[in-house]
Amino acid sequence: MMAAAISLSAAGQAPQNLRDRDPDLDATKRLYEQLQQANFHSGPFYLWSRFRISDAGFSETGYVPTGENGSGLTLAVEAPQRFFFVPRKKMMFTVDVVPGYSFFQSGEENGQFNYTARADAHFLWNHLYLDVYGARADQLRAHVADINRLATAREDEVGIGTEWKYSSRTTGIVNVRYRDTSYPSDRFQPTINSGSQADFNPINLLDRDERNARVSINHKTFPLTSLFASAEVSDYGFRFATYKDSRRTWYGGGFNYNSGRTNIRAEAGPLKLDFEDATQHSYTGLGASFDVSRINGRWTYTASANRDLGFSIYAANNYYIATKVNAGIDYVATRRLTLRTNAVWEQDEYDVEVRGNDREDEVLFTSVGFNYAIRRARAGVDVGWYERDSTFGGDVDSGIRYVLHLSFVP
Repeated sequence: MMAAAISLSAAGQAPQNLRDRDPDLDATKRLYEQLQQANFHSGPFYLWSRFRISDAGFSETGYVPTGENGSGLTLAVEAPQRFFFVPRKKMMFTVDVVPGYSFFQSGEENGQFNYTARADAHFLWNHLYLDVYGARADQLRAHVADINRLATAREDEVGIGTEWKYSSRTTGIVNVRYRDTSYPSDRFQPTINSGSQADFNPINLLDRDERNARVSINHKTFPLTSLFASAEVSDYGFRFATYKDSRRTWYGGGFNYNSGRTNIRAEAGPLKLDFEDATQHSYTGLGASFDVSRINGRWTYTASANRDLGFSIYAANNYYIATKVNAGIDYVATRRLTLRTNAVWEQDEYDVEVRGNDREDEVLFTSVGFNYAIRRARAGVDVGWYERDSTFGGDVDSGIRYVLHLSFVP
């Protein structure tokens, strides 16, 4: 989905202050909050270190299995590290490195090493935050839509992010990036083993470069509510499928409400995907996202919805329309034990008929589980029912799925 606009509400402070007089920018505040969570500190050097084990594609906000999850273990072991160097008050350098290993079973292959790395130069001026960065990833990822498989993506990215405070209520955000994505043949890639083989193409058809720019203007219109307007444009160039070369544009607006316990964020607007090849089907429709969270004593409620496009390798379809809904409840039973339940629903619609049939996939995964904290460690297990249905050409599957997640702070 489009890059999320940064919320500018000051949680819990608005009832006492009708105008936000805090001169610090939100990006600067978040950076210093991360610095305070560092495990080790020596002079201008800081280190944030973690260790985690989870199912491939698992996150705290939601999880949907892929085809491999029903046939064996798909664990990912990772050790995220973040190094800080703070030579001056207004300057900070960070390096993020996440080495890992993924366990899976596919033919003669049973695992591979992965990594992500990113380096940032942060400049923290009074009314301007500037971030210049470069990143690389070579990582096994869950591709829930289209192929319903795990696949290895290699990405190189450079970009600039800025946030400036025009006044006590008005802030602007600009992000520009260049990204190169490939699916190398010397790494693990999926084998399509369901449906008609003629209806699927090699995943390296998605090898592409992307140039993206996004601009947002945020205004603290009411004590608890910020309004924003955004515009985004992306140009895509494909190496092995030039007929997919296209431009994606989105513009719209939304709001962010933050009362401390309740946070609501929504944005929507027209979304277009125009292909340079006039024989290809373009898209015009709605792009939108919605997120809400509510803390009520021991209970935390979350829900989200998202509608956007994804590139496809299915038959003559260049893209699919993805609609996703997620809802979850967490209950803090004791100081160490948290119970959780979650439901994820996704629908992927394809534009071009194949042999007179439309393809529409629906995925539903509902789960219950727990997290248990033991000093510096957190462990948990989720178990749930997974069901995937397709009108044509996609994977059809159902059954019980188990999800393991473990994290440790050195």
